[in-house]
Amino acid sequence: MAYHTHQNRRLYYLDHGSGPAALLLHGICNSGRAWLPQLQALSSAGYRVIAPDFAGHGASSRLDAPYSVADLAADCVALLDHLDLPQAHIVGLSLGGMAAQQLALDAPSRVRSLTVACSFPSTASDEARQMLATWKQTLREPDGPLKRLEQSWPRNLNAAFRASPAGQALYWQWHAQAAQADGESQARICEGLADYHLADRLASIAAPAQYLAGECDEVSPPALGQWMASQVPGARFAILPGAAHVANVDSAAAFNDALLAFLRQH
Repeated sequence: MAYHTHQNRRLYYLDHGSGPAALLLHGICNSGRAWLPQLQALSSAGYRVIAPDFAGHGASSRLDAPYSVADLAADCVALLDHLDLPQAHIVGLSLGGMAAQQLALDAPSRVRSLTVACSFPSTASDEARQMLATWKQTLREPDGPLKRLEQSWPRNLNAAFRASPAGQALYWQWHAQAAQADGESQARICEGLADYHLADRLASIAAPAQYLAGECDEVSPPALGQWMASQVPGARFAILPGAAHVANVDSAAAFNDALLAFLRQH
């Protein structure tokens, strides 16, 4: 089955391949399908790829109340339980990176390694609060998820990828996905992000960790990723040349190389 149930929420996940498990956590307003550029690379290298749709996203249950990063992390632990997996390599981008860090702190024994890409340590700043307020307003408008995709696409993917045939095809795939998304559910995730603050807890992460940043990421600049890596004992840091915010997509080859090199060491 491609679903599990946690606290009365029916949550969808992709499960492909065999070997050590890699749990891939997507960004806000997206789905597990955002990890398709990693699916073949990881499975061919001998990893089992598990890519859930967060609550309120993709094929998972809708939300009618604020949903925190801690809630998302708890859903991930429940998925590992459902699959009888004592541990997994945890990989997260943007919102997924926030949930990955939360999971590493809340359930450290379940984390074989931690990869955080283009993410954040906190939403406590005035800038972050304003950004979330804008997103909530947009998402609750008619066709809000479509509007947000159209607004965010130029910042999220680099210009070369957006101009390529693959980029143009992906735009229409994500456009169709956004057309079916529930804006209220995604706004509830934005509400839950208001309480996210791990900046002063990162030093407690015990898992082997790497932080990846997109050289051209305007949403989560490289300096932020470097700072997070500096807080986590023993963490490594790398910049992906030319990559924007959704670096696993617009710079998939470089992302996959960095990810696989790290996973093979752990």
